[in-house]
Amino acid sequence: MIRSALLRRRGSLLWLGLIVVLALVLGWLALTPLLRAPTDGSIGTLVGRPAPALSATDLDGRTWSLGDAGDRLTWVNFWATSCEPCRTEMPAMQRLAEVHADDLLILGVDWGEEASAVTDFADRYGVTYPILLDPGLDNYYRWAGTDGLPRHYFIGADGTVMREVIGPLDPARMVAMLAELGVSR
Repeated sequence: MIRSALLRRRGSLLWLGLIVVLALVLGWLALTPLLRAPTDGSIGTLVGRPAPALSATDLDGRTWSLGDAGDRLTWVNFWATSCEPCRTEMPAMQRLAEVHADDLLILGVDWGEEASAVTDFADRYGVTYPILLDPGLDNYYRWAGTDGLPRHYFIGADGTVMREVIGPLDPARMVAMLAELGVSR
């Protein structure tokens, strides 16, 4: 009887050990591609492809498209006033828009919010680069296809998406990415 209980306990411990080892292997396999992925935005669903169409009105009623950038790099940023990382990164984006006005056009596309709330936000944070309204989220889903803010897309003068970053960008990373894309001083 004691021997039988010991064998059952040993069998249970072996199964538990096997489950733990299997969980560790599966976890490692799941994380390995994420750990190897570059963080420079050079991999994404749109990178290397022509940018999707973008047409939206800003807070003053002017309609903007990617063609308004001319020979400048275009940075399309999908954001919302309720998105904490979006609010955090916008002051740095404003400074970069001012410093690199000749080489860079930032288009901030709001994520379906009321124009009055977006106007109040832009005024409070001192954002002067074009803030576009996307009330039906048509532009957002044409570009992103899934939820998640902020989203950053960098488009070259030829209309090709050069970088795609889902999630926040800290100021140092913004500057480094712009330098990699030929916008620096």
